[in-house]
Amino acid sequence: MTYTIELNNVTRSFGFGADRTVAVDQLSFAVPQGSVYGLLGANGAGKTTAIRMMVSHLLPDSGPDSGEVRVLGENPADQSENLRRRVAYISENMQLPQWMTLADAATFCRRQYPAWNDTLVGRLEQRFRLEGKKPYSDYSKGQRRAMCIILAFAQNAEVLILDEPASGLDTLARHDFLEEILAVACEENRTVLFSSHILGDIERIVDRVAILGRGRLIVEGELDSLKENVRRIRLPGRLPDAVTQDVFKTLQTRQSDKGTELVVTDFSEAKLEQLCRLLNLGDVTQADVEGLNLEELFVETVK
Repeated sequence: MTYTIELNNVTRSFGFGADRTVAVDQLSFAVPQGSVYGLLGANGAGKTTAIRMMVSHLLPDSGPDSGEVRVLGENPADQSENLRRRVAYISENMQLPQWMTLADAATFCRRQYPAWNDTLVGRLEQRFRLEGKKPYSDYSKGQRRAMCIILAFAQNAEVLILDEPASGLDTLARHDFLEEILAVACEENRTVLFSSHILGDIERIVDRVAILGRGRLIVEGELDSLKENVRRIRLPGRLPDAVTQDVFKTLQTRQSDKGTELVVTDFSEAKLEQLCRLLNLGDVTQADVEGLNLEELFVETVK
């Protein structure tokens, strides 16, 4: 498998001494070429720090143990012209000059990106209901965001890196935006990395997800596989942790007078039968097994 973005044991901290905060802590994951990849985590989990290292706005900590970032086989820190032209990026707080119209911005960007697509600018301008001669300052927050999205998509880059790109978009504009991401993903060898707090959007379009917590990777994999393998299991009685953890990989264990609730990441019927035998619970009808959607998986992961 070919990977477009790779983080290998990457660490990034801010501050010094007692004031040092580790934002990304030995983080490793890889984004397959041609995928739509969701990067999830609560506020402060390290998502934006990781993304900013992918686009060379930040560097990993110095030193041999601080890891490496590779995008399209290159180190973003080298800031090569080749890499800049092949990667499009929308930051969480991206702004344009207040006087600039969409037409002005397109004229500027056209010189920077050899694969620039004016036809796509025109189509997306209509789809997002913008006026090409209207200055950035006269648009609403959502329209400003749409303008930035158009400029990123029109670069026809091999890689789209999007940090909270739908912030400020209304429901209809978000729907259009997600459809455009899927259109990009259907084009050969193009890759999208997408960070968002709107988990319903993520669930609709991504192939794989990584969930971060306190700068570390907690869960990563194909979304369908994660949803298939992650289960909430309720069993009668208070059960010993040592036994349940010998059978399943557990995200959460909750004990109460009503019984034990487990959230596991490697569910199978065979493992459930094994656990019931070890705990002398009889057959698996003693267990209540429930699947989780992405939002439930996220909540259980980051608690």
